[in-house]
Amino acid sequence: MNWPQITILVCTYDRLQVIERVLCALWKHLNYPREKLTWVIADDSSPNDYVEKVSGLKICELMQPRFSVTPQNVGFGANVNQGLREVETEYCFFIEDDKYLEHDLDLRVGVALLETRKNIGMVRYRATAGEHMIFHQFESDISDYLPDYQDGVGLPGKATYFQIDGGSPALYLYSHGPHLKRRSFHEFYGLYPEGFKLGATEEKMAHQVKDLMMSPGAPALAVLPEWCKMWWTDIGQTYQHTELDREYAHAV
Repeated sequence: MNWPQITILVCTYDRLQVIERVLCALWKHLNYPREKLTWVIADDSSPNDYVEKVSGLKICELMQPRFSVTPQNVGFGANVNQGLREVETEYCFFIEDDKYLEHDLDLRVGVALLETRKNIGMVRYRATAGEHMIFHQFESDISDYLPDYQDGVGLPGKATYFQIDGGSPALYLYSHGPHLKRRSFHEFYGLYPEGFKLGATEEKMAHQVKDLMMSPGAPALAVLPEWCKMWWTDIGQTYQHTELDREYAHAV
């Protein structure tokens, strides 16, 4: 199978030891042809030669990432947006620098789903966290990509997925937690709001998506059944709502 190229976009700010663990876990647990992975690390102008130190990590010698560095500390939204502009592939897997992947993730399944269901714009790899969401269950034939795949719900070669209903009561139908999306996703929904702290940025982005989800031609958001639970561990001390919240700072 000639799998498409994917960009792994990692958003970071001044977390050297943490990002090293996160990158090593991704290298170990992501199941996708490594020659098809392009790595981009988006740094929000971290101090103390941070980019140089990250690039010198042994794991980066394997990944050979490109770095997107803001000219000055501009906040989470602007940092992610600059990183997204570096993405040249059809698909992008986005993850923050403190989301530690504990289990194997077969990224091929999400790509096969996006390849066979052109209406889907994003696959969430983060749990719903108790949010009140309405899902519609569908099945996609991915046998051309993974003929032996079986998710425990359907037949071999079939991928069951839950499509999020835009009329769900919850706000956070979109989450900047780990996810796989088409590069064109943001052409429809817009880029991240800039100039706000992390919580406000996520809330405003969630509103952007929720407000447009029921529009004609809106890219759908999907969840794979096995990812309805949390499989990620937050291993970094949060900067949110603190004076140290630099990457996520710059409230207007």
